[in-house]
Amino acid sequence: MDERAVMKLCGQCRKKPWPYLIAIGIAVFVAFLTSLTLGVSGIAPDANRLWTAGVFVGVIALLLGYMVVCMRRHCREDHHST
Repeated sequence: MDERAVMKLCGQCRKKPWPYLIAIGIAVFVAFLTSLTLGVSGIAPDANRLWTAGVFVGVIALLLGYMVVCMRRHCREDHHST
């Protein structure tokens, strides 16, 4: 396996809070819009909460995965030590 594929984030890149906060903020915003849309459509409150939670988990997983891949690439390009 290629060494670059298994490269972990360095301590400096891993401890930056902004990428995580931005990902969480976007996921909260999308879940809020989902909740509003489902609430207006007349769906039951229990189903609304379930779908909103599912959307939040899906979006946060997608964004965190994308963010880690990008941070690994930038960490490697900046020649940070692991």
